[in-house]
Amino acid sequence: MTRNEFLEVDTPSLKPIVGMEPYLDPFEVHSPSGKEKGYLITSPEYSLKQMMATGLTRIFELAHTYRSGEVGSSYHTKEFLMLELYAEGMDDEVLLHFIEKFLRELIFTVGIPKLHNQLSKPGFIRRFTVQSVFLIHLGHGFERENLIPTIMKQKLTSASFEELQTWQYEDLFFLVFLNCIEPKLGEGIVFLYDYPPECAALARIEKGVAKRFEIYWDGLELANAFYELNDPKEQRKRFADEQALRAKLGKEVFPMDEDFLEALGNGFPNCSGISIGMDRLILKLLGKSGLAEVSPYWMEL
Repeated sequence: MTRNEFLEVDTPSLKPIVGMEPYLDPFEVHSPSGKEKGYLITSPEYSLKQMMATGLTRIFELAHTYRSGEVGSSYHTKEFLMLELYAEGMDDEVLLHFIEKFLRELIFTVGIPKLHNQLSKPGFIRRFTVQSVFLIHLGHGFERENLIPTIMKQKLTSASFEELQTWQYEDLFFLVFLNCIEPKLGEGIVFLYDYPPECAALARIEKGVAKRFEIYWDGLELANAFYELNDPKEQRKRFADEQALRAKLGKEVFPMDEDFLEALGNGFPNCSGISIGMDRLILKLLGKSGLAEVSPYWMEL
């Protein structure tokens, strides 16, 4: 048990059913006989939430996670270490304050001396709503009618205007975000919160926005946090939407995790959770330029 009363737990790395995220691909594992198969987890999220549903209130895990196709840059590895935690009674705003304090303490404890000086300066840690960074850098909000003209004007894709009209909102949003917003986040640590409702993933939607936040350090994505959805009917609907999208993308369509859905309806509390890429966090704390300098998992398979 930590001084913040979090209990460290351990969950399976090999599971029969994995996350449904359309743009993440797990590694499939077979036994030598070929009669058994499973998947290496892309995140311990479902298992940890099932543990929260048993009555635990604050838990965390340092988990080995695996994602196929994570190549092509010095910031991606097929295997990486993830810190994931859940806290009952915290909404996304309270969790944001908690994580900011956690990062400040880490910088003072293990960060290079240069970071100590930067942390003392105003503006090293900043917070923005997602809508506000769109307004700052593009002069308009993240509404669908604004995204397509931006994509066409900046030639972010070869797709025609008519083709873009058929795209899902989330694809339009991230095409603009990754090309026009993320490179402009600047130095230091940035918390982005209140995402478009179409990008809710496993987060609640309140007052017209998805209650989630992400953390960037010098433009590098470090963490993703949700005020967790605990409505099993809404979660089932979102899973069905993700299954349909995976099918549209020509990817394997996984069955819904019924044990996870049952847990949401049987005691899963009001809570928030966050996943932090520890290899990337260590990289920034030590002032390194790539995962090859800090990660034992950085290799070509």
